[in-house]
Amino acid sequence: MKSENCMDITVSPSHKSRWAKYRWFLIGSICLIASSVLFVMTSKASTVVEQHSLSLDKVMIGPLTVSIEAFGKLQSARQQTLTTLSSGVVTHVAARAGQAVTRGDVIVTLKNDDLILERAKLQQQLGEIKVHLEQQKILQRRELLAEQAALREVEGDLASLQFRYQAQSDLAQQGVISKYAFFQTQASRDSATEQLAHAKKRIAQLHQLHRNELAMTGNKIALKEQELTALRNKIAALTVRAPNDGVVEHMPLGLGESVQSGGYIATIGDQRDLTAALQVAQGDVQKVQLGQSVKVKIGDDMVAAKVTRIDPVVNNHSVLVEAKLPSELPSAARPKLNIEASIIIEHLHNVVYIRRPANRLTIESGLIYKVLDQGKTELVAATFGIEAGRHMVVEEGLSVGQTVIISDLHNLAQQGSSVVIE
Repeated sequence: MKSENCMDITVSPSHKSRWAKYRWFLIGSICLIASSVLFVMTSKASTVVEQHSLSLDKVMIGPLTVSIEAFGKLQSARQQTLTTLSSGVVTHVAARAGQAVTRGDVIVTLKNDDLILERAKLQQQLGEIKVHLEQQKILQRRELLAEQAALREVEGDLASLQFRYQAQSDLAQQGVISKYAFFQTQASRDSATEQLAHAKKRIAQLHQLHRNELAMTGNKIALKEQELTALRNKIAALTVRAPNDGVVEHMPLGLGESVQSGGYIATIGDQRDLTAALQVAQGDVQKVQLGQSVKVKIGDDMVAAKVTRIDPVVNNHSVLVEAKLPSELPSAARPKLNIEASIIIEHLHNVVYIRRPANRLTIESGLIYKVLDQGKTELVAATFGIEAGRHMVVEEGLSVGQTVIISDLHNLAQQGSSVVIE
């Protein structure tokens, strides 16, 4: 009995009081940690956002126009590029880009000293040829006078011989003079007749020779005059003028700059016939077709246009699309004016839509915040369809009349956080 009593373990009162003391401390610590974890989890799952910092939109139903937004400039449908016939140095700039000009107005004035010197040389050469022409005419008159004098002398001799021949003809038949003397007179007459024919022939040939010489000299004068006229035109063309009424679209030259022959001077555009040159994103251009309607914003006015050309070349991830504008345009219209436009792709009827959310990642994820009562929200999965300008078609997940947040809350949506609107 005594040994059994020895096997019992006795707990002292001091150990019991120490355990009770630590037990309540441990329970309090566990509760504090649980409360902290609960607070942190609650704070992460709910975000308070002020209403004025959010963009809200209501789900609507009705017709919707699918369009592609584009930007660009107005450009002249009829443009003229001005070049210079001769090289020169810019001495005066009369018109800059954007300035309206009328036909004949000076755009740029150039100077070329070589052309001035060449003109002086041509004028001197032309003067020398004209002096030579006058000298030729004088010499020809002298030659002609000498031949005419010789002709008259032969004619006089022939006339005397003709009288002698007639007189001796009767005397020779009567035997008064010898036949020998008569035959001498006859021979002299025939020789004088032949000399007269030769003299007339020489005069005719001399006339032809003189005409040919004068014609050759005249051709030289005409050629020099043509060269001088062409040179004067080149010098006159150094003053570059507007060929028609219009607007200077581009003029890059400045004072003192050198321009080579055939060099670019400026581009003049017709202000009355304008085209909208639009830049369309490469990913959207496959939707654009010839003849589609375009709404072009010119200043504060909207103008209807038609797609007339789609450039096949992609430049900087965009494609040039040209739209023809009507003949009557707002007063603000001018070449090189920046414009915005909407290319109409199709018209939808009775579709559910909202304004396009700010961040495309939200659209791709299909998550959007639906606004409930008392500032509460609910994160819902929605399916979106065609983009129509600033709007998007809602395929599933939202109902007409509901209000949604279209601000950029992509990060909160990915975390699954709830949003409270104050």
